[in-house]
Amino acid sequence: MSKKNDDFFAEKKPWSKVKDQLLGCYLKPYMAKILHTGKPVLYIDCFSGKGKFDDGQPGSPLIALDIIDQALGSSKKEQKSSIFPVFIDLNYADDLRKNLRGHEAEVVSGAYEEKIDDLLKTKQWYNIFLYIDPYGIKALNCSKFDQFAKMPFNSVELLININSFGFIREGCRVFKASPGIEDAFFDDLVEYDSTVLEPSEKSVRILNDIAGGTYWIEIIKQLESKQITAYQAEEYFSREYCERLNRSYKYVLNMPIRIKMGSPTKYRMIYATNHPDGCLLMADNICKRWELLKELQDCGQMSLFKEDVNNNIFDEALIEKYVIEHFSRYSTSTKLTEAEAQFFVKFGVICKTGDINRALKKLENEGKIEIIRRPPVTKGGKISTFMSEEHGKTVSIRWVKG
Repeated sequence: MSKKNDDFFAEKKPWSKVKDQLLGCYLKPYMAKILHTGKPVLYIDCFSGKGKFDDGQPGSPLIALDIIDQALGSSKKEQKSSIFPVFIDLNYADDLRKNLRGHEAEVVSGAYEEKIDDLLKTKQWYNIFLYIDPYGIKALNCSKFDQFAKMPFNSVELLININSFGFIREGCRVFKASPGIEDAFFDDLVEYDSTVLEPSEKSVRILNDIAGGTYWIEIIKQLESKQITAYQAEEYFSREYCERLNRSYKYVLNMPIRIKMGSPTKYRMIYATNHPDGCLLMADNICKRWELLKELQDCGQMSLFKEDVNNNIFDEALIEKYVIEHFSRYSTSTKLTEAEAQFFVKFGVICKTGDINRALKKLENEGKIEIIRRPPVTKGGKISTFMSEEHGKTVSIRWVKG
């Protein structure tokens, strides 16, 4: 049985602010860029809640609508009706309608898993963005995400919040395994409708559906036998989960959500798409959100070392090493955006795209890599040096030195 947290919307928690900042700061460049495709956009917030917290702070629906209004306000006249925002909620549809008053939006009352198919089935060739921040973990059926990837959309992007530590908790409960830590450790896994599973074959099937496979069972066994810690189990599960999504989505990134410095990750924001431009936008956005989160963790104190989103120390030399390792595979001309997106899938979000570009320019100057820019010269007759594709510009790379 699950127990609903009636105080969930009383005030906006710090981790919720980080999640919404990740969403909002990505949506701004996404909306600006996606309108240029000339295809309509369907934005769906699958677990919208009330739209606004009781303390007056905006929830994800209001944040998204403000960005959509700005994007439409600055777009061409013929694009005015090209973004269609939809907000689904099972428990708070009436509150949601009230809090979204004044905005052009559709509010759907019901469960995401029951409503989503009807919302998507007539949207062929649309650009689809799904924000999936569930109240528990039960609704995260991985096969449903596979289904979205196969549908005939112009593009599809998912931003999923998964309570990764909550999944480990339920895996331990189902197998009556001890995670080696006190139950109180899980108390700050704040959910509106917590998933609580009893030991049974049915519960195993539920977790299989969420994970998209049975790989999680081995993780729980290793945790029970103390081969790995609970923190390592969360990392293991998150890595396997991203690899599972990678079967349907070419580019999958994740950002751990932790507020206190040194505390374990308990939530993961997972981003999935088949479009390299979106992947690069999200990678840079994750870096920016991580810098903000790091300030919260460090209480404003300066750090002697740079750290990535997983608190691993890195520097320019390490980035250059990884750049050489990755880009030396491209012996034939390859679009820069595709190669960079695969870099982030392989190594994680360890840096910004600008850091990769600086390393590539250094390799270009050393004659190790060829960067093919079109047009090759500027209007003023100078050799082109740009590293991004826009306004008729293209960039490809080719490794030329073994």
